[in-house]
Amino acid sequence: MEQSKYEKYIIRDLWHKSYPTDFHAEVTKPVLGLRKDEGGASGHPPFTLSWVPITEAFLMAPQPHVHDWDEFLMFIGGDATNMLDLGGEVELSLGDDEDHLEKFVFTTSTVVHLVGGLWHCPLNFKRVNDPAKPIIFTNLMFTSEYTMTMAKADK
Repeated sequence: MEQSKYEKYIIRDLWHKSYPTDFHAEVTKPVLGLRKDEGGASGHPPFTLSWVPITEAFLMAPQPHVHDWDEFLMFIGGDATNMLDLGGEVELSLGDDEDHLEKFVFTTSTVVHLVGGLWHCPLNFKRVNDPAKPIIFTNLMFTSEYTMTMAKADK
């Protein structure tokens, strides 16, 4: 049977695996992800996409940092009957530089567009109301290699 000319737009090679415990032991459920280098049959830009179920409160990224590529952070409620209710509380700081960050608090499903050069973090999952309905943290990065510049630690 001949393959459809539209098959190049369908990506089937997602991965499902345990989160590295040496990275964040608090993430106890498997993560769904996808990483694609530039090009491919459909000509897409490089990107990495992950879906992380957050079932308990913890400080995920304590140190402010910046990337030279765009990223979307998505915080989605895990209750399939009301995904707009985040089911907890998340804090994220944003700013033009590491010394001038503004803290934002989310209690409803939220998407944050981090343009290249925008400082961000700490990222703190302050509260998860029900581990059976986790906060689904989705990260879409327009790169296939994670790089960052960290804030100076000696402040």
